[in-house]
Amino acid sequence: MDKVRVAVIGCGGISRAHINAHLAEPRSELVYCVDTDEDKAKEKAEAAKCKWHTDYEAILEEVDAVDICTPVHLHASMTIRAAQAGKHVMTEKIMARNLDEAEEMIQATDEAGVIFMVAFVLRYRREFMLMHDICTSGQLGQIHQAYVQTSMMLGRVADWRKTVEMFPMGALMSHGCHYVDQLQWDVGPIVETTCMGNAFTFAEEIPGGDDTEVMINRHENGAVSAYVESWATPYPLTRLKLDVYGKEGSARVEYLADTRRVVEVNNGDGWERVWEYDPNKAELMDVFGGAKDMHGQIAHFIECILDGKQPLTHGREGIKPMQVIAAATEGEKRGEIINVQEWLKERKQ
Repeated sequence: MDKVRVAVIGCGGISRAHINAHLAEPRSELVYCVDTDEDKAKEKAEAAKCKWHTDYEAILEEVDAVDICTPVHLHASMTIRAAQAGKHVMTEKIMARNLDEAEEMIQATDEAGVIFMVAFVLRYRREFMLMHDICTSGQLGQIHQAYVQTSMMLGRVADWRKTVEMFPMGALMSHGCHYVDQLQWDVGPIVETTCMGNAFTFAEEIPGGDDTEVMINRHENGAVSAYVESWATPYPLTRLKLDVYGKEGSARVEYLADTRRVVEVNNGDGWERVWEYDPNKAELMDVFGGAKDMHGQIAHFIECILDGKQPLTHGREGIKPMQVIAAATEGEKRGEIINVQEWLKERKQ
């Protein structure tokens, strides 16, 4: 086939970027927008000029792949059902509520022989791809330290976040998974970790975890890193920053207050801006008024299906940030630093 027939399942906020990216990808044919809320399904389908439905199982025979944009408590069951029907799957992060569900998803897609991809969108954005190339090229010399900060204020709390059964996590697992993935992609596997946090703002609305957390890590190569995360900061000084320090240079990705995204490098001659992107330019806006920053991810998913190759963020890669964050959370409970691999073996016993 030269096109992949796709259904987007779940028509909430994140679906807008997914739908736009499918519309921008010539090898993707968006056939259905699906949501149990008929109004949401119709709204997205009208914008995408495709069909709509309220039951994803009813349309599986009409598509080759599904793009799951639902709340996290539905990811595992939908992925497994779609795989059983022989459909390729991409699911939004975080891939599951817990490691057991994530492992079941990997097993089901392996057994079905379908493509399974986790939507770690930063891996497919130019600024983070460039940062990865800089970090792994040797340009910075031996990397010894990295630091990530993300500060934001969560808007209206969706109902599905309000119960531990549907959402047994806080900011670190739900949002921070992107940046733990980046730390490992750029610096190397995290082997030791712990964290601490608080829930001063959303404890009653989001009982599953903290809304502000600090995580410290040691990487396999000896480098150390820290991640400072909050979705309860009303007036953030820094929207997003990833700094990596080596013996021969330093590099950063930063999202500035005016929304521009920059990559800067210093190899001894001062800071040089090597890349800049302004998502507010009209030509970069999608049909829903958001930045066109998901096309690379969708293009990769479609390419993997057509070429029969494994995605960069396949299931076994997608579970790694979950494993590290779960270990860090265990570290907070115990009041100690956790060896990630030893802890993963413990939990299997």
